[in-house]
Amino acid sequence: MEASETKRCRNMRRVLMALFVVCGYMLSTTFAGAYLTVGGEKQFVKMTALNFAFGSMGSDTPVLRNMPLGILYCIIPFVGFFFMFFDKKSNLKNMVGIVCGAVGCLSIAFPLAANSSELYLGIGALVSIVCYMIITMLSGISVFMNLEDRREQNAEPKRLGRHQY
Repeated sequence: MEASETKRCRNMRRVLMALFVVCGYMLSTTFAGAYLTVGGEKQFVKMTALNFAFGSMGSDTPVLRNMPLGILYCIIPFVGFFFMFFDKKSNLKNMVGIVCGAVGCLSIAFPLAANSSELYLGIGALVSIVCYMIITMLSGISVFMNLEDRREQNAEPKRLGRHQY
């Protein structure tokens, strides 16, 4: 007997998909609120995850140094969303949600530690960190919900047909 997805697991999966969409949107619109140049005057520039990933390829700026993290900012929400979208029956989606939430928080916080005098968080990064924390927490809860629902489905007595004894 194959376990089917219950209503509460489906609702939790949809909430997690929506949170991954919010994280992807916030990181692609405004990641860092202020970017300060070291050698010259201070400038206020809005940086997005796409700027981190693909901007300023020819210079030694914090953008270039953080290019792998910028690519990671773009990939994490997509990986989490597609695992939640396509994996409806197994618990792998919840494990991926936990890992994506933790890696997402760490990848946003890491450039701040490395470039604390040059880079500041914007509203998009703050909202994304909060969403990633919520994703990690809800994915952990969803692991146990999924296990409990499977246990209940397996414990139900099998109904016999009309002519079966």
